[in-house]
Amino acid sequence: MEKELTVIKLGGSLLTDKSKPYEARKSVIESTATELRECIDEGLIESLIIIHGVGSFGHPPVLEYKLHKGFTGPEQFIPLSKTQGIVNEFRLLLTNVFQEAGLPVNLLHPSSMVVAEKMRIKSTSFEPLKGWLALGMIPFLGGDLLYDTAMGFSVGSGDELAIVLTRHLDAKRLVFAMDESGIYDDNPKKNPGANILREININDIDAVIENLKDAEQVDASGAMMGKLLSIRGVKDLIERGLETTLLSMMNFGNLKALLKEQDVQCTKIVSK
Repeated sequence: MEKELTVIKLGGSLLTDKSKPYEARKSVIESTATELRECIDEGLIESLIIIHGVGSFGHPPVLEYKLHKGFTGPEQFIPLSKTQGIVNEFRLLLTNVFQEAGLPVNLLHPSSMVVAEKMRIKSTSFEPLKGWLALGMIPFLGGDLLYDTAMGFSVGSGDELAIVLTRHLDAKRLVFAMDESGIYDDNPKKNPGANILREININDIDAVIENLKDAEQVDASGAMMGKLLSIRGVKDLIERGLETTLLSMMNFGNLKALLKEQDVQCTKIVSK
């Protein structure tokens, strides 16, 4: 019998402190790795793909060298190469922590298997990834600069990659792990009275996106809207039973509680 696949996106805001360039949250990374290992050991996760954001390791150099604007000239090549190097240092940090927790992660680069067009994933070659997954390893991918047929290169979205992999590999479960407990009706960092939306009907997702815009949650809403816009792309899968959840993994135990169907603060995307 085929194993049920879980795709989890570990947000850059979870793994790094976005207010400080190149600042990893080592203790959070360690607890996340330990919790994932325990979920596997307890049979709560049968097969797993992990996608990680790069947070404060990717955004500063990308903005400094204007790499998000695409190819403008060969003077960008060394900055681009340096940016890849900085991000790879973070990838290796993550890989080492996950290995120490007993997770057999296989570090893969989206830029080697994904082609973009105008910052959207256009074509993929997931055969190696599927092979490693079938063997029992955990494909481990992160945000990356992708070859772009229209722009030369562009910044690839980890959220979009999670969605594409979920569809391509017919995952049972899609989890966005963040530093926030889910989607709120206002910015919880600015408004302590903001209420978490425990469920969002996939048919109402456009209205929720509009509310986020109205709340003027500059960085927070940009990140959350990006996730919701990506999730909108698997509406048909959610209607067919794809379990889609946004939750915090800042504290140990939230993911395990979700998988055990216990009460946990989170936002579930539902179809009814």
